[in-house]
Amino acid sequence: MFRFFCKSLVLGCSNRANLSVQKGLPYFLDNPSILSCLRNISSVNTDDIKEHSFTVSYLVNKCGLSLKSALEASKQVHFESPDKPDSVLDVFKNHSFSKDDILKLVRRRPSVLLSKPHKTLSPKLEFFQSKGFSSPDVAKIISSYPWILRRSLENQLVPVFDSFKNFLQSDAMAIKAIKRYPSILTLDVENMARILDVLRDNGVPKKNIALLVRHRPATMMSNLESFKKLIQEVTLMGFHPSKYQFVSAIMSLKSMSTSTWEKKLDVLRRWGLSQEEILAAFVKYPWFICLSEEKIMGVMDLFVNKLGWESSFVAKNPIISSYSLEKRLIPRALVLQFLVSKGLVEKSFRSLAFFITAENKFRHTFIDPHAESIQILKFYKEKLNLSSVVSSDKILEQVDKSVRFVKAM
Repeated sequence: MFRFFCKSLVLGCSNRANLSVQKGLPYFLDNPSILSCLRNISSVNTDDIKEHSFTVSYLVNKCGLSLKSALEASKQVHFESPDKPDSVLDVFKNHSFSKDDILKLVRRRPSVLLSKPHKTLSPKLEFFQSKGFSSPDVAKIISSYPWILRRSLENQLVPVFDSFKNFLQSDAMAIKAIKRYPSILTLDVENMARILDVLRDNGVPKKNIALLVRHRPATMMSNLESFKKLIQEVTLMGFHPSKYQFVSAIMSLKSMSTSTWEKKLDVLRRWGLSQEEILAAFVKYPWFICLSEEKIMGVMDLFVNKLGWESSFVAKNPIISSYSLEKRLIPRALVLQFLVSKGLVEKSFRSLAFFITAENKFRHTFIDPHAESIQILKFYKEKLNLSSVVSSDKILEQVDKSVRFVKAM
């Protein structure tokens, strides 16, 4: 039985590997990756192996799955002839699905190969295209979240799309929201309506609700009671419903678990910030708390350890953390140390504008007024070029050297 299984797979592979059935068994024995997979299934009932051999062979050769993935997929799908799966694959190919798209799709949901191609698949794919989704958009959405295909076109997909279109007042905006988070096509439309009502009832302007729907459409899939509690929490933190920061806070908190939130707080406390300072920073710039722990540490290390500024400066000006360490903060920190070393700026200098001012204005304001402007600009450009090829850790070493030089003066 086991030998039969190997030969059956080789028959499927013959076009690709140009091997005969007689050469099949040695080919498997010579292939370490396949041998490994076969060892993993050595305990499988041989009758089951025989039963699923055609399915596995088809998944490997027609869909591009690895042998291991095909064996797993064969537990969910079974067919004895290529007619049904071929007709399904033809539909996807006719709608410009690439080999990679089909591979991802089948790997995530093997049972799609048993769909009714003309009754259920084609109408759904044609619906997306009729609304303005490009062929690559459709392929990406379906391959990334194939469970959409299980939903009714009339009772689910059309009502959800229409709900987003009506609220955002644009097919294009609805398409952007769905592309950003394809699983929203499976949401409960009535639940979405209730969540929108909660936001309106709490005084959130429609334009800000639209921002929430566009940028975090998954929020519309929230449990209604937990969403109400979130609204209360955000209000108690000091956010005003009429302000953009209110929906920003909702998006920020929805993007992380409670444990992740606590970890971020712990990281900030390590730099001597109090709970009140952290909360004040969050209220000023809600995305501050969404930064990775690595980014938070990098920003704080630059300003506290390298420049010698107080950690409270970052907390009072959290927007500064949104800029790239390599492309903005570190190169300008080096320029600042250069200015200090030349006596052109006081050591006590503290300025948010120095780091967040747009490039042209930065040069005009902080570099051009000095007699050494050509030298300073040359130094700055060198650091900007360096930042494009060197990691922030390496550039920070230069800040260290500059700081040590200034302190020794």
